[in-house]
Parts: sequence; C-alpha cells; structure tokens
Amino acid sequence: MTAEATLRRAVQTLRANRIDDPEIEAEVLLRHVLGLDRAYLFLRLPQALTVEQEEAYQRLLTRRLQRTPSAYLTGRREFYSLQFAVGPGVLIPRPETEHVVEAVLEVGRELLRTREHLTFVDVGTGSGAIALAVAKHLPALHVLATDISPAALAVADLNAKRLRLAGRVTLLQGDLLEPVHEPFQIVAANLPYIPTDVWASLPPEIRAHEPRLALDGGADGLRLIERLLTACAHELERGDVAILEVSYDQVSAVRVIAAERLPGAVLEVRRDLAGHERVVIVRV
Repeated sequence: MTAEATLRRAVQTLRANRIDDPEIEAEVLLRHVLGLDRAYLFLRLPQALTVEQEEAYQRLLTRRLQRTPSAYLTGRREFYSLQFAVGPGVLIPRPETEHVVEAVLEVGRELLRTREHLTFVDVGTGSGAIALAVAKHLPALHVLATDISPAALAVADLNAKRLRLAGRVTLLQGDLLEPVHEPFQIVAANLPYIPTDVWASLPPEIRAHEPRLALDGGADGLRLIERLLTACAHELERGDVAILEVSYDQVSAVRVIAAERLPGAVLEVRRDLAGHERVVIVRV
C-alpha cells in the first residue's frame, strides 16, 4: 500500500474514533515513522511503505486510539520553531504559551534599552520551552528556570543540550521562586490553572497521560498563581515585570490578586489566536 493510501485510511480511522484534528495527527505519526519533514513526506506519498514501516505506523495508531498524546508517541513537540523532547511526566507545550514567550521577548528588549543587565526567571519550566525559546532569541538575558519536579528538569536539561543552550540557562529545582537567590527583573510562568473539579472532565489525553502536578491549580485554579504574585511582591522592584499565562475566565480574579499583592501595578492583558484572554503582563 502506498504511503498516501495508508495516510488516508489512518485519517478515516482517527476521525471515526473522534480524535481531534485527524489529518494532522495521522500525518505527524507517519512523518515520525518515515523520519521525514512535511515537505519530503508529500514527495514520499506515492511510494509504497515497507512491511516494517506499515507495522510501526499501525502500532502508533493503536496507541493514539488509546488516547496516548501524539507528542508522547513521537517524543517531541515543536514550540516557537524549536523541537523539544517531551515524555510522560512533562507537560506538552501548547501553542498558546508561545504568547508568553513573545511577551517576555518584547519586555526584555524594552528593558534592555535602559538597563545593562537583566535576569529572567521561568517558573515551573517543565520541558524548558519558555526559558529555552527566550534564551535562543534574546541572548542578552540571563535566564534561570525553576521546577519542583526532578523529572521535568531532566527533560529541560536534555532539551538545553539538544538545542545547544546548556550554557545559557541555569536550571534550579524547587518550589516557585524559592531556589532563586539573586535579583531578577522579569518573571514568567505557565503555572497549573485548571480548577480541581474540572479535572475529571478533561479529555483522556490530558487526564490519563499528562502530569496532574502541571495542570491542577487547586479549587479555583489560582492557588499557585496567587502564591507566585505574593512572592513577587517581595522580589520585584519598581519597573520589573511578571508575565502569566491564565485561563480565559481568570483575568478578573488575577487583577484582584495583583492589586492586593502588588499595589500600583499596571496590568495588560493579551489574547491568544482564538481570541481568548490568555496572557497577563504585570508591570510593577
């Protein structure tokens, strides 16, 4: 069977089993089996698959039908035009989080016009996506990344080495800002913000495979965000900036928390590509 026919059949199977974006999912898995990028895959489509390739592809499809995320099946996910290793125990980077990176880069360039040295802290770094993307695109920043999970930091370290950024990002294990023992001027975080009672209704790809530690934000989803802003009140000085990813319906609550913890701070809210309020920029 040709690669094209195999791909078409896989799309039909995924769609019949209510897998979102079946065309993308089928293509990602086939590209992984063949070791091809998207352009070369299309050149390969008229050719037949080997028996080994067909069997490998069917094994991946079976696991995908069992709701294992594609990123865990391939072991990688693209984020901000960089390839990141991911695996069980580490949150899969989402496109929405790229807006956090854009905000950090914009704020960093702005502050560097008047400051000679800037330190940026990525709190709850997970795979290292935010910290490493920032380090790649704004080398002038001194970058620290914290996470409470040793497993997550091991993946972040692997990604730093693969992306040749190991000397640019310092990884620190600990809770939120606790392991940071130097002044910093920019802090960003994609902390858990899903309310606990929403957890049971999440898709099985998330609920059964991704780490709950990286997603469950407590009763209102704001437990860790509130703790971080409280810590920022003691660490940030006038002119410093905190950048947070939040759920679309949490902005009002975050405004209240910021007003209480950081009186006088100015908040800016940015929307994601779906139009949802997603990133809160807190200027102290």
